[in-house]
Amino acid sequence: MAGASRDASKVDAAGGRSGWARTLYRLTPWGLRRALDGQAEAITDLAARLDGAADRFLSVERRLDTAEEAIRGLQRELEALRDDRLVRVDRRFDGIEASLRETQSALAEVGATATRVRDELVPAVVDRGNLLIDRLAGELDELASLVERMLLSEPLPAPAGGAAEREIAAALAEVQPRLLEAFRGEEAEIRHRLDRHLPVLRGAAPVVDLGCGRGELLLLLREAGIAASGVDSDPALVQAARRRGLDVRQADAAAALRALPAGSVGAVTAIHLLEHLPADAMLELLGEVRRVLRPGGILLAECPNPHTLRVGGSEFWIDPTHRRPLPPETLRLLATASGLEVEGVEFLHPFPAEQRLAGAAPASAGAAAPEVAALSDRIDRLTGRLDELLNGPRDFVLVARRPAVG
Repeated sequence: MAGASRDASKVDAAGGRSGWARTLYRLTPWGLRRALDGQAEAITDLAARLDGAADRFLSVERRLDTAEEAIRGLQRELEALRDDRLVRVDRRFDGIEASLRETQSALAEVGATATRVRDELVPAVVDRGNLLIDRLAGELDELASLVERMLLSEPLPAPAGGAAEREIAAALAEVQPRLLEAFRGEEAEIRHRLDRHLPVLRGAAPVVDLGCGRGELLLLLREAGIAASGVDSDPALVQAARRRGLDVRQADAAAALRALPAGSVGAVTAIHLLEHLPADAMLELLGEVRRVLRPGGILLAECPNPHTLRVGGSEFWIDPTHRRPLPPETLRLLATASGLEVEGVEFLHPFPAEQRLAGAAPASAGAAAPEVAALSDRIDRLTGRLDELLNGPRDFVLVARRPAVG
């Protein structure tokens, strides 16, 4: 232990001597120079670090300047938007608001006008129309009574004097064809029925429509671009057709054909005309048809079908101007005798299904015995045959041509 203490004392003494030596060395010129050199290096390093900090500070300052300039640019744009664009938008909104006010004012005027039309004008027009309809109905009733008495050969209620009677007779003669025209049916229905004839007549211009009436077929031909003219003996119907801009002459059918050059017509149509003619006049007319048709020209004739009993026994006679039923076989024979080649006969316009016997018959319910089924089948066949006789096609159309040679 004593030895250890002595060794430690020696070390402390040696260490103390070394510390004093270092302190004395630092006070020497060489020690001071070395200390100053170390301080200079530290100062140089600190200066370099300060320079880097200054550079970073300048960089931050430049970035702040850039940001500040950008902010000032945004501020200028916002000021321009506030002073210019917002003003224009405000003006546009003012214009839209003014337009809306004008539109509302116009709508208010329209509403007021519509209310006036609904509450004042329409009732006045309806009342006037009802008054005119009542007057027309009364005049038609009176006129129908006069015509009925004329057809029954009853004396007419006329003032005394021959001149007045002649005037009434002339007036009735003028009105009677217009009343008979009512048997033709509604114009829209007739135009629909005549549509099927257009394919036959395409490429057959010029077409002459005999007994053209109100001009339903002529209108269809004009719409299809097919040149056509018409002939009718009723002056009132002729005037009505002319008001539509149609080429129509007032004349007897045969006389009108006699006035045409031979071979000058591509097609002649006679829709519900031939049944109004006696046999000799029909033959004369068919001969003139053949003369005026060019080689290959077409005759298209439509007539009521007397094979259907409801037509031949009833509906045919509703029109008092019908002469006699004309079966298709007879017309085929007369056309052939006149030098025409008949291409075919087609039956048209059957009665509606709800008017047919087969449509009205009740359906059989469940299975039946063989005898009952056979009897029911036979009844169905008889009903179908009876339907063909009673409710078959109402009309037929015959198409014939003038031979290409001869």
